[in-house]
Amino acid sequence: MLAPFRRRRSDALRGATTVAAALALTAGLAACSGDSSDDAATGGGSGDGSWPRTVSSLAVENHHLDCTDQMDISTCATEDVEIPEQPQRIVSTAVGLTGSLLAVDAPVVATGGATTGSTADNDEGFFNQWADEARDKGVESLWQLSPDLEKIVTADPDLILVAANGQDTAVPGLEKIQAIGVPVVVLDYVNMDWKDLTTEIGEMTGREADAAARIEEYDERVSEVKASIEDPEQPVSLVLPSADKSGNANYMTAESPQGRVAADLGWELTVPGDDVARTDGPFAGRTDVRQVTAENQDKAFTGHTVLAVDSGIGEDPAEYLKNMPILADTYAVQNDRIFAMPPELFRMDYYSAMAMLNRIDELFVK
Repeated sequence: MLAPFRRRRSDALRGATTVAAALALTAGLAACSGDSSDDAATGGGSGDGSWPRTVSSLAVENHHLDCTDQMDISTCATEDVEIPEQPQRIVSTAVGLTGSLLAVDAPVVATGGATTGSTADNDEGFFNQWADEARDKGVESLWQLSPDLEKIVTADPDLILVAANGQDTAVPGLEKIQAIGVPVVVLDYVNMDWKDLTTEIGEMTGREADAAARIEEYDERVSEVKASIEDPEQPVSLVLPSADKSGNANYMTAESPQGRVAADLGWELTVPGDDVARTDGPFAGRTDVRQVTAENQDKAFTGHTVLAVDSGIGEDPAEYLKNMPILADTYAVQNDRIFAMPPELFRMDYYSAMAMLNRIDELFVK
């Protein structure tokens, strides 16, 4: 595999000519520049280090990630993006990135949202685990999974974050977003541990100390929970039943964000092998999750303790699994060892990692 190339975005991209081009793309929109002193006041003053600084961003060509294998993020090229000064007005086009921005107290002023009405978000499309934080900080919800260039321009950002993949990606429209004329960074939150993502966002926003503090808080909470609980019967399965109630389910491995929390607690995770799990299509080569179709669930459901993550199925996920006829003879069903976990765990960040620890503490306290 060829090593990913690096390229530095031209300074001209951030020039006045490019800004004018971006505004032309959104014809009829009023000028979006505001009082710079007001903008600076919104960002706080707890930055670390010197500016400008250069960060790595996944490269995009022809509206797709520039990868030799679109299914393998490690084959994707990267490019250098220069951030000239500490950001004061950040727009997150991806709801999956916004929690990490809030966790490090970065000045995020607006975000794309998730589809409203699910169990994992509220009417604004914010994820439940950080919705209150976003409201307290005055974060504006720009859209629900349908990026709108005009709304990005109106938010007057000095840094824009884009998800490389997932339902909230804005990669197909990246060229137009880059034409706004401010730094744009493309991040792969789907395949990153939340700690790594928090650290990376801390570095690009000058909030390294805040990022380190959140990770330290998590590590301390892990120690507290390990001391306060009786470890559940091992091995443990982390199961996310399909929201469409097809009987399919995803099993999280120790490389998934949820699985890493279990591993931090010293638990043994069991996952289905290649003879049971899907290895085709979008699941080919994936190491964080194994999907099992309905007819094979009895072979995959081997955990002596099962944590069932609510995927928006509209009912208690533990009860749903207990009532699947194919699972009736499994150990976890026979011994009442299936426990419901909240929907906030579907997409992991600092807030949901702490929520997972709190739920485990509640379930297995001595």
